[in-house]
Amino acid sequence: MGTIQLKTYQFKGSNPSCEDKWFPRVDHYSTISTDELCQLAADDSRVERSEVKYVLSAIVKQITEMMLLGHTIVIPELGTLSIGADGITVEEWDDVNCQTMIKKLKLNLRVTPEIRDALKKVSLRIK
Repeated sequence: MGTIQLKTYQFKGSNPSCEDKWFPRVDHYSTISTDELCQLAADDSRVERSEVKYVLSAIVKQITEMMLLGHTIVIPELGTLSIGADGITVEEWDDVNCQTMIKKLKLNLRVTPEIRDALKKVSLRIK
């Protein structure tokens, strides 16, 4: 099992109840490029890196198109992807309006139970 490194920060902001309190964030020490990810997948399979890259690109394109049409995408080894919305409520039906009620759209990922269990078992370390 891996180890996730955390970095602590002191809150400085507009919320007086949190002022000067400390909080942790995951310390991401690198970003894996698409080429690196495709090479890792190629090393783990019998498929060439270039083919993995073409397939990954096609899958991402299809996932994006399908979600923007309102579909939910299930990837068994990862989880369920869907579009969600942050919005506000209104008192009257006449006030219902997508342009004023929806503040932003977001991508939801509900991970598989296996990933959820792995996250419970990972060790944490403060940097």
